[in-house]
Amino acid sequence: MRTSQQITRDVIAFMEPALREATALLGQPVRRMAEYHFGWIDAEGRPSTPVGFRRRPALVALLCAGSSAQAWDAVRTAAVAGTLMSAAGTVHDDIIDCEMLRKGRPTVWTVFGVPAAIQVGVALHCLAFELLAQDPRPVSAVLARRAAYAIRECCSGQVRDLETEGSSRMSLELSLELLESTIALPTAGVCVAGALVRGAGEEEVAAAERFGYHAGMAMAFFDDWEGVWGTSRDALEDRFADLRRRKSRAFAAIALQSRGPARDQLAAFYDDTAEPTLDQLRHVADLIEECQGRSWLEERIREHIRLAQDVLPQAVPDPVAQAELAVFVDAIADELP
Repeated sequence: MRTSQQITRDVIAFMEPALREATALLGQPVRRMAEYHFGWIDAEGRPSTPVGFRRRPALVALLCAGSSAQAWDAVRTAAVAGTLMSAAGTVHDDIIDCEMLRKGRPTVWTVFGVPAAIQVGVALHCLAFELLAQDPRPVSAVLARRAAYAIRECCSGQVRDLETEGSSRMSLELSLELLESTIALPTAGVCVAGALVRGAGEEEVAAAERFGYHAGMAMAFFDDWEGVWGTSRDALEDRFADLRRRKSRAFAAIALQSRGPARDQLAAFYDDTAEPTLDQLRHVADLIEECQGRSWLEERIREHIRLAQDVLPQAVPDPVAQAELAVFVDAIADELP
């Protein structure tokens, strides 16, 4: 059985030619900027080697379709479209969150400017729907509607996220809704895409959706954990970006529900507006841990991994694909203590 890293490498190797072919449809200079985002070229347009890419949407879409070459070929267009939509969201998120670093390189907006980066994200979204529209199979129309719904829900979640920055009165419910709309529901959508393309019945499609939701929540919670306590991607991204922006996160909301001096210090940080130092951010991470925010977060990651694993046999009948999805989901928590 392949490891999670091997599965990811195989998915990328399968996807990259089709993704490059799709990206080549973009007009210049947007095409060059998109190619920079995907890591294929540097800021001057010279070929480069991409690092740090996970291709999660493509991976779950392909494996929910099956394990054979025929199954992967059938869902390739949907997987490419999902990857383009994810990239569009990332380009826009980096602007919203003032992210300076992505995959070890300056983000698109810092290199090409905010107006250009906005257009790159819009073009990637449009390209994804263009690909789905060109697919003559009736299922593509279903996937397009689901994708449109997921994107507009994600947009609403992002606006709500911005409205709650910089306050100790953050809502746990709103923080959880944000993770659902931006990661869990889109992940559920690409899992459904894989199931629909292989002709799954209603029960299997519903199970694939539940699997994708729980796998997406596990990934979303782990991304939050990795952004504060992880170390494996330190050279690729800003580990304390969410704390620096005082963004509303579920683990922080849980910590702020506690009582005591540590909670009061944490509340003072979230109500402040001064730019924090690296030492202050490390101290805030310690305060969250002291207030049980970290332990709560780690429990949620493991809970959603378990729920995803529980529904997996009903979601994916192909034994090889099922086993590889199990490996992938288990690996989400590899860094946890």
